[in-house]
Amino acid sequence: MKPSRPIEFANPQVSLCGSAALLFDAEGPMCLPTQERIWTLSKQVGQWDVVVDTQVGMNNLLVLFDSSKADPEALASRLLESWRKVEPGGPQGKLLEVGVVYGGDRGMDLGELAAHHGIDPETVVKLHSTPEYVVFAPSTTPGFGYLFGLDPRLFTPRRKVPVVRPFGGNVTIGGGQSNLGNPRGAGGPPTFPTGWYVIGHVPEAPVPFDLSRNPPNLLDVGDRIRFRVERIER
Repeated sequence: MKPSRPIEFANPQVSLCGSAALLFDAEGPMCLPTQERIWTLSKQVGQWDVVVDTQVGMNNLLVLFDSSKADPEALASRLLESWRKVEPGGPQGKLLEVGVVYGGDRGMDLGELAAHHGIDPETVVKLHSTPEYVVFAPSTTPGFGYLFGLDPRLFTPRRKVPVVRPFGGNVTIGGGQSNLGNPRGAGGPPTFPTGWYVIGHVPEAPVPFDLSRNPPNLLDVGDRIRFRVERIER
């Protein structure tokens, strides 16, 4: 959803989305302390009587409100005032470790990405598997999330023209992010189009969303992922 007309404030900025939502954009570069403040702000704002729901994004927060009760400009001012008082911090989430097979026919873009940065595939694997990645925001896949923590030396612009790659447990890099894809379910598509670079796959990729679990989501904001090297295939 793209904001329509902006409500004029200095950074951070609040914009009106349609007639019943505000998009709060935090100032500054993407970083964990800022995102922790957004998580806290989301919890606080979700308790306001005029707010219907909140959706955490990367460096932003979407606030859906009851248009019959709330004045958008007054609500935007209240958001900004609350933001000034919110402090970073919070409990550390759980850690999920997954084994990755890098390269091969399920990570066919590893060599291309390495060549783009002028390094060898082994260095890409080391740089990618060293950090712990933090779930910053829910993704388009229920149970997974947008991850933060990729080494800046691996930042790679997304492809302008998507390519077709095998589907299932993909480990990818696009822009300043890395991601873990869904496992392939029964009857699921064997391939998918993507602008991201597929550098490996997780043979035993976890199921991200299962209604028989409590909670059904595998990961929540603040949880962490570590990619463990199983092997590198040529």
